[in-house]
Amino acid sequence: MLAPDFTQSFQTLLLVAADDGRRDALFGDSFERAWEAVPPFLVGRRFPDVYLEHPLAGDPFLDVTLLLADVEANTRIDSPAAGEHAKLLDWYASIDRAGGSVNLGFELDTSAESLPEAAVHFQPRAHLEYVRPFCEAAGEPGRADLYLYLAARMPRAWPLSFFGMFRGRPASPLRVCGYLSLEEKLACAADAARLAAAFDRIGFAAYDGAMLEQVTALLAAAPPSVDFQFDVYPDGGIGDTFAIDASFGVERPSAVLESFSSGVGARTMGLLESWGAADARWRDAARAAFARAIDVEGAGGAPGRLALTVMPQWVKVRWRAGELQPAKLYHSAGATLLSPRS
Repeated sequence: MLAPDFTQSFQTLLLVAADDGRRDALFGDSFERAWEAVPPFLVGRRFPDVYLEHPLAGDPFLDVTLLLADVEANTRIDSPAAGEHAKLLDWYASIDRAGGSVNLGFELDTSAESLPEAAVHFQPRAHLEYVRPFCEAAGEPGRADLYLYLAARMPRAWPLSFFGMFRGRPASPLRVCGYLSLEEKLACAADAARLAAAFDRIGFAAYDGAMLEQVTALLAAAPPSVDFQFDVYPDGGIGDTFAIDASFGVERPSAVLESFSSGVGARTMGLLESWGAADARWRDAARAAFARAIDVEGAGGAPGRLALTVMPQWVKVRWRAGELQPAKLYHSAGATLLSPRS
């Protein structure tokens, strides 16, 4: 068969994620909107990193985040939800992406009947020299000062790596994110006072003893790889929301099922369910894990294989004003054209 285009690949992956009755239970009415809204954002020389996000408690919906791979100059997104993006994509096409560690992304909120303008994400990691030109290209130059100022005063063990923002909403916060080392994760899990000291140093005050107890318990139960998130307002103040993303890092459907039946996935999700941040739907979500390679005909008729994957990737756990919020699960959805067979 001919290799499917990006739209066909995405819609196939969405069908896989929604199979076996998961469509209504996990995504609700968002399924149809995502089907139509996401394809214009599938630009670049390679299929973007796509993440399907849905809640684990409350009403079902679907948000979709896309991290763009290699894009060329004059790449455009044929959707009003992309907002003013020409300068942003041209700038992104011009930079050295440091082996793929520097990333630009869009987040689509398909839970709303009328699709709002997509939020934008940027991951510079250690390449802070890219922060200001990115914000200028995005039309939000003032956001660079917020990120760079906070990055300079973060505790050494809490370095920032990426951020997200809504363009054209001057009062909205900048979401700043970073990765905890395994050493710091374990240290905070073992010592709530250490976690509180980090919060105080950062300027996050919206916590109490009960929240510290939950965060340390989550860090103890979660897989090794976690990141953290704070909101920064235009005046430099830290908002009242804190989040932890716990990444499962599993790559085979059999490993997913094992993790979510008796391993770290079950331990983490079971803890969230006991707190009321998740219900039983996480068990159905785990069964969405899928991996298959199919023979395809590539450019010029060259034979190759296309790897299609859907994998539960990480769970987001948030506290707002010290109160635990419903958790969300993110599935990676990938379509990778493998090297042609010899």
